[in-house]
Amino acid sequence: MARKKPGKAGYGKLLDAWTPPDHAGDPIGCVATSFTFSPVFFEEECLSRFLRLQTDATEDGAAYLIEREEKLAQVRCAVALVDQHHCRGIRSLRWDLVPIRLHGSILHAKVSLLCWSRLVRVIVASANITEDGYRRNLEVFGVLDYRPGSTAPLGVLRELVSFLRELLDYAHTGDATDAPALRRCESLLAGVLEAAKDWGNEEGNPSTDQVRVQAVFSGPKRRSVLATLSESWPVDSPPHRARIVSPFFDPPDALNRPAQEIWKVLKMRGEATVCYHVTAEEIAGEKAILLHAPRSLAEAEPTGRSGVATKFFRVVTEAHRPLHAKGIWLEGKGWACYTIGSSNFTTRGLGLVEKANFEANLAYWIRVRDSKADREVYRALRAGFIPYQDIDPELETRWQPRTDIADDEADADCITLPAAFDQAVFDVDECGCGFVILTFAATPPSGWTLCPDEEEEVFLDEATWQAQGAKLTTRVSWPGHRPPSGFTVRWHNSGGAAWWPVVVARAEVLPPPAELRDLPLEVLIDVLTSARPLHQAMQGWLRRQKDKEGGMARVELDPHRRVDTSAFLLQRTRRVSWALRALRERLSRPVPTAECLQWRLWGPVGAKALAKALLREKRSDQEKAFLLTELALELSRVQPRREPGCLEPETVKQEVRRLIEELQHEVRATSLQGLPDLQAYIDEAFREALA
Repeated sequence: MARKKPGKAGYGKLLDAWTPPDHAGDPIGCVATSFTFSPVFFEEECLSRFLRLQTDATEDGAAYLIEREEKLAQVRCAVALVDQHHCRGIRSLRWDLVPIRLHGSILHAKVSLLCWSRLVRVIVASANITEDGYRRNLEVFGVLDYRPGSTAPLGVLRELVSFLRELLDYAHTGDATDAPALRRCESLLAGVLEAAKDWGNEEGNPSTDQVRVQAVFSGPKRRSVLATLSESWPVDSPPHRARIVSPFFDPPDALNRPAQEIWKVLKMRGEATVCYHVTAEEIAGEKAILLHAPRSLAEAEPTGRSGVATKFFRVVTEAHRPLHAKGIWLEGKGWACYTIGSSNFTTRGLGLVEKANFEANLAYWIRVRDSKADREVYRALRAGFIPYQDIDPELETRWQPRTDIADDEADADCITLPAAFDQAVFDVDECGCGFVILTFAATPPSGWTLCPDEEEEVFLDEATWQAQGAKLTTRVSWPGHRPPSGFTVRWHNSGGAAWWPVVVARAEVLPPPAELRDLPLEVLIDVLTSARPLHQAMQGWLRRQKDKEGGMARVELDPHRRVDTSAFLLQRTRRVSWALRALRERLSRPVPTAECLQWRLWGPVGAKALAKALLREKRSDQEKAFLLTELALELSRVQPRREPGCLEPETVKQEVRRLIEELQHEVRATSLQGLPDLQAYIDEAFREALA
C-alpha cells in the first residue's frame, strides 16, 4: 500500500502501479473504473504504461500511433467503466468507454484490474483517472499482485470480478442482445479467474496471518462499509478507537448518519474515541482555526456516557495538493484495521441508504501484539496513514466544510444521455464499407440530433430517423474512413449536449493508421526481418515519407546503396525468403490472446499483408503464384510453442490453415497457362501445406 510521494515510507506513485514488472509477460487486458475521467490521460498515461510503450504521444508522432496500434490490437480487452456524468471524450476505438447509468446514485469506485500473461494486478484507490487524481491530489491506494507462488487473497479477486460484473448490468438501458464491449469485458474477467485460480491463497487464518486483506464493496443492495467492518471484527471486544480521513462529509444542515453510525462500531462501554483527520486553516489576525468539516461530527458524540471523546486533527499536506484520500482506521484489543479506497465519510459513500454509490475499498487487518514482527507490520501500516498534527487547544474552533461539489455527488448541471439512447456500434460489411448500428431503448426525446465526435455536421436526426421507419435498431452508413469515437447528442430544451460513446463490433473492423496502410513489400520485408520493435523498424520508412511530403529528396552518398537491386530476380527472391522464414518464427512464438493471433496473421504487418504486397508488385503471374505458394509452405511449417496462459497450438494451426486456404484461392486466380511444371509444383505444394 502506498501514496503518491516517492522516497518516503508509505508513499509511491500511482502511475507506477500500471507499469508491469519484468516477469509479468505480455499484456492481456485491463478494466478500470472511475467517477470523473480523462480519456486522454487514460490512453496516453495509464494504457501506455500497462502496454509498456516506448514512445511518447506528445513527442513521437507517427511512431507513437504505430506502437499504440500494434500493442492495443493484440490485447483481449481494454475498457474504462465510467459514471454516466463523466463518460465522454474523443479516444482511440482500440479501447472501450462504457457508461455506467445509475439512477439516484453514481459509480464512485476507483478500481483497476490489470492482466498480463503471468501476472494479475488489482489496484484499489481513492483517485479518479484524471491528471489531478494521479499527479496533484493527496490520494491513497493499495495494490495486490497475483502470480504463481503468490500469497495474495483469491477471495478479493473473486469479489472484485463479481463487483465488476454487477456494474456491467448498469451499462445498458435496453435489452441489447449483443453488446460487444460487455462481451469483451466478460471474456477478460472469465479469463482472469481461470488464469489466476491457483495464483494466491484462500482466506487465511486470522489468528496466525500477520496481514489479512479484505475487499469492502458497497452499493445498491449491498451492505454498508461500516456494517461490513463491524461484522468482520475478529474478536468479541469491539474496537475502542476510530480514525476517519475524508475530504467530504454530509451537508452541515443534514442529520450526520455516518458520524452516528461510527459510534455503533466502537465498544459501548468504557473509553472510546473517534478522531477526524481533516484539512484546516488558521484565521489571520485571530486565535481561531477553520476546520473543513461540519460541526455535526462533534455533535454526534453519545450523551450521558463517560469516557467518550471526539477529537480533530489537522491533515498535513502541501498547499497545491488538495486532500482527496479516504480512510478508516479501527483499533481495539489485539487488532487494527485500516480501510482505504473510494468511500467518503458520507451517507451515500458508506452505503447507509438504499440508493448508495458503488464504492470499492480494501481493508488491511493486522494483529497488534508485542512481538517484533508484529510491531514492524503495525509501523508499516501506520506509515500509509495520512500525516497529521495536533490542533492547538488554545485556538477557537470554527467550521466550514469544503464548498466545492462533493466528489461522490452528481453535478446537477451535468447533462446525461437519456435512457432512450442505448448503444452505438461501428461495424463493416463484407465489402469493407463502414456503418453504425444505433440501438434505442425507447423513443428518444423530440428534436434530437447526432453529430460525430465534437463536430457540428449532423449525422442523424429525428426527422431522418422517422422517415426511415423509426426503428429501435437502426443501421446507418458511415461515410468516413475513420469511425467516430462518439456522438454529441442534443434534443429540444436539453440545455447542452450529452455524449454517446461508440464501440466497435470487433477489433478487426478498425482500419489501421495511415502509416500502416498498404505497406510496400520492401517495408514489410524490413519489418519482418528486423529484431527491433515495429515502430523502430519503420523509422526509416516514416522519415522517407515525411521527406516526400515536404518536397525533400534525401541524397544517398554510399555508392553501393545507390544501386537499386530490388528489381533483380535473385536478390528479390532471396529477400522474400528471409521474410518468410522470419514470419514463420514470429508465428511460432507463444500467442497470449486471440487478438494477438489476428494481428500476426491478418494485421497490417502480418502474413496476409505480405501476400497482398506480393500481389501488388509489378511481377509476372507466374512469379506471384510461386511466391504465394512458398508463403503457404512456410505457414504450414509453423510449430506454435505452448506456454501457460497462451493459446493452444492447435488453435493457432487452425487459423493458419484458414489463411493457407485463402492463399490457394489467390493462386488459382493467377494465369499459369502453358506452364504445366509450375502448375504441378503448386498443386503438390498446397496438398502438402493442407495435409
